[in-house]
This record gives sequence, structure tokens and C-alpha cells, in this order.
Amino acid sequence: MAPKQAPQPAHWRALVAECIAESLRTLPAGGSFAVRVVYTADQPVASLTPRRRLSHFHAENTLSRRFLAFVSQGGCLVAGLEVHEFTTLRIEAQGAQPPRTDMAVDCCIEKLDTSGELTCRMPMARALVAGYLRSLHRYKTALNIPSVGVHLFARAQPEYLFAKSKDNPGKRILGDLELVKWWQSALQFALEYSAKSIRTAVANCIVPGSTMRESTWFLGKDRTPSAGSDNSNAINGSCAESTQSVDWRWGLPYPLGARAHDCVLQFPDDPITRLLSEPHSSAWSVSALLDMLSVSEECGSGHRTAYFMASLPLCPDSNAQTSDIADSSTASQGRLSFEDYDKILVVLFDHDMDFSSTASAHLSSSRLKDYLDTNFDIPLISVETTGPDITRDPAQATNSCNLPTVNDLSTVIRKKRKVVS
Repeated sequence: MAPKQAPQPAHWRALVAECIAESLRTLPAGGSFAVRVVYTADQPVASLTPRRRLSHFHAENTLSRRFLAFVSQGGCLVAGLEVHEFTTLRIEAQGAQPPRTDMAVDCCIEKLDTSGELTCRMPMARALVAGYLRSLHRYKTALNIPSVGVHLFARAQPEYLFAKSKDNPGKRILGDLELVKWWQSALQFALEYSAKSIRTAVANCIVPGSTMRESTWFLGKDRTPSAGSDNSNAINGSCAESTQSVDWRWGLPYPLGARAHDCVLQFPDDPITRLLSEPHSSAWSVSALLDMLSVSEECGSGHRTAYFMASLPLCPDSNAQTSDIADSSTASQGRLSFEDYDKILVVLFDHDMDFSSTASAHLSSSRLKDYLDTNFDIPLISVETTGPDITRDPAQATNSCNLPTVNDLSTVIRKKRKVVS
């Protein structure tokens, strides 16, 4: 059984790029940018739950496509986003009941990076994520599914897409805790922007090794999880004061006692996937998996990482573009193969690429642009920003993440004066 190609608008690439461009236009006025989107055709891949057990008949096929978006300013790359999208079709039959067909779409945000060459500080990375999620809402609505899953593993690294950018003086590199807070805020904004308050989006966050008491810091000081045991593995701790369009919850969106292999999605190059690949993990519950994750090399040992999982609602509305649908025979026209996509990554990660300075960043950007222009027909979309200026809270100017500070009492403690005999 092979799933049908997911219906796509005939101008699918232009639609995704335009959604990102629309989001970038809301940035402070005066900026000029260009957006380029790379998308692959669908390719069959292994199931996201490869060792799932069911007592009844079950058939499943999964298609994958890869996505890469670049934003440039003055010919120099300033931001990039890489996503892996999965479409799964399941057929289940139990007893004499008619077979039930189910489709699920899950998107794993793999890499988000800036080069440090943005001429004016603005929330470029956040706008890039928001534009991508908005594109999901617009072209996935035609699939007639209630929601799309958005997943990411937040781990602080100095560079993801732009080689040697960690040495660029214009790049702001976040630490573990700052990155977790940034992603929570960025997803909050992106989900609100993309869903347009059509229906409440449910978002889950878990920081391995942290307790529910600490969740108020990660999810926002005005959000208090519902009553429950003080357990780092607690699930579905709904916030008492969630925003109208995003309901934040502490934990994974799976029952703690469920067998992990039956429900936890396993994405490529992910700590959860590596743990569940161990032979002795077969009987692990979700709770046991989280316990193991908190002491793993990637999530333990003093590291603070986070898993974010959100359900982006796709209620049909007047903005959903369903009238311009291409059939399966033309759905892959203009899309790259996985092999071509990997060649682009080889160029991007080549040892000669260098974003540590303005001169080298421009040279590296030009090298990638020449390769794309020579080998693929991937147009650029120009963007002129028209949004209002950003006003920052002076109290947060020196500490955007509200990290706890240490009281300095050295100036108020009086020392006993020595008596000279």
C-alpha cells in the first residue's frame, strides 16, 4: 500500500516562500531581504514508530520531504531554517468493523541559525519560524486533517547552518536556559501568528531532569501548571492562565504508563530515537524513557535541553487555498530529489565556507548562490519590511531571559575595625 501524494497547490514553492516573506514584512521598516526556499519531492521512509505493537490488523506508510529556507540581506545570508516533514497514512481493521483510515502530518524543525551579518537587530529567526508555520496552515488545510504536529529538540550549539559563524562578532549565541526560553517565546508567537486564533493550539514542553515546579520559569511566570505531583515526568500539566490561542502544558503529549515504542515519534538524529534504538528499551514506558533521557549524555551531564511538541490547528477557513490543487501526477514537478538536497548541504557545509567575518560571509553566500543558480531553478522573493519599530523593556535590556541574579552584599556589610594597640 502506497499513500497518495499529498495534494499541493500548483504554486506550492511560491506559496511557502510568500508565507515566509509575509512574516518578514512585519519586521521593523527599512529592511530589504530576499527569501529562497528549497523543497524536495516526497520519498518513502521508515515509520516514525518502527516498533509499535497492535493487536489488530495495521498497515502504515510514511512519506518524507525536506525543506530549507534561506534569508539574505545585500547578497549575504543572514538566517536559515531546515525542517523535515512527514506524512503518514494508516489503515487499521479490527474484527468485522470497516477499515479505518487515518492521516497524520508531523514536521520536525531540525536547524535554525543566523550568521551574525544582520545589519540591524530584529527578531529575524522568530519571523522565519512563524512564516513557515503559516505556510503549513495554508497548504496543509487541503488535506482535511484537524492539525499538524510541530516538533523540535532545543539544544544550544554555537552554529548549525553557517560554518564558523560562532566567531562572528555580530552573532548572539544563547546558552542552554536562554535557548529554551527563546524557543518557548518563539513558538508562542509563531503559533499565534499562523493559527490566527482559529482554534487553540496545544503546545507541550519538557526539560529532561526538571520538575513541574520549575515549569513556571520555562513556560512563563504568569502560567501556573495544574495541580499534580512534583514529577519531572508529569504529563498534561495544563496552564491555569494560558493565552487564548496557545495552551501550554508540561510534559510529553503521551500517557506516562504507555509503552514508549507504541506512541513516541522517533525523528532522525534525535536523542529519543537513539535511546529507543537500544535493544533493552523494548518494554520502556514513556516515564522510563524520560528518566533515561534526563541522565543521557545529550540531555544530562549538566546540559539543559528541551523537547517542544505543538499541535497546529487546521480548521478550514476562507484563507485556505484549496482551489488550486495539483493532482498526484504533477505534485513533484519542480521539486528536488533527496540526492540533490544532500548536494546542497555538502556545499553549505564545505570546509571553505566561512561566516566568521563580513568579507568571508559575503564570499561564502555568493558561492552557495552560484551553485543554486547554476544547478536549480529556485527563484528569490524580494521583501521590504514595513513593520513598526521594536520597543524594548528597559528592565529586560540587560537580561532578556530574567535569569536569577546573585545578591551582592559586599557594599552593605560593615567590617569590624581593628584596634591598634
